[in-house]
Amino acid sequence: MAESLPNFLASLGKTELKPGGVYATTTLVNKLGIKTGEHALVIGAAAANTALYVSMTTRATTEALVSDEREKVTESDPALRKRSTARIGKPSQLPFPDARFDAAMLESTLCNLPAEQAAACLREVARTLKPGGRIGLHELCWRQPPTPEREQALHSVWQGFVRPQVVRGWWDELEAAGFTGIESDTAAMTWFSRKGLENDEGHETTVNIFHTALEEDARLARYTAAYREFVQNRRYYGVILATARKSEPAA
Repeated sequence: MAESLPNFLASLGKTELKPGGVYATTTLVNKLGIKTGEHALVIGAAAANTALYVSMTTRATTEALVSDEREKVTESDPALRKRSTARIGKPSQLPFPDARFDAAMLESTLCNLPAEQAAACLREVARTLKPGGRIGLHELCWRQPPTPEREQALHSVWQGFVRPQVVRGWWDELEAAGFTGIESDTAAMTWFSRKGLENDEGHETTVNIFHTALEEDARLARYTAAYREFVQNRRYYGVILATARKSEPAA
């Protein structure tokens, strides 16, 4: 079975595998307004690393959802573990108690889940948020409704399950889970622009990614196909940065 596009990029040496990159993550943290004394949940690619980043930059405490012991990053450092920890679990069955978090970040999570599992994940996040708690999404989105040709082309270059939505579609999923006060912006994907790559990976790693792609004809063909699809059709592809709140009980 072929590697999914994110795993293929990782095989080339790419480390930032969220489609909006560092810019989207830092922007979402700012939009959520996470602050000292709060407790935040992080779900998504490299969640433990992101959770530690959130903790160090906001002085909030954080917990990450991971799928494997190897993804934990603070277990060997007691000082870091006081600020940020991780638990193994599934997005649709969160291993956290009710009303535990002030805020939650989901990055490149819902677009990789079938619709029913994504809905279950959002319900679980709502359950674990305190009343009035905030949720932030960083997910792949369609900037405009895709043509059948674009949908087919996306699945051809992705070679794995992926489920981007138009902006209204992501709003609908948040509202179905009971979230209100939704606000959103869109941003560019960073995987295939030179500026985005260098911002995410640094100059040296970016050059090494290109060199690795050039080493084998099959790698180069796949990288070139994905590059052309996302760059030539960038009017279709982007990421959504959305925030919303869990409703508070009526007085």
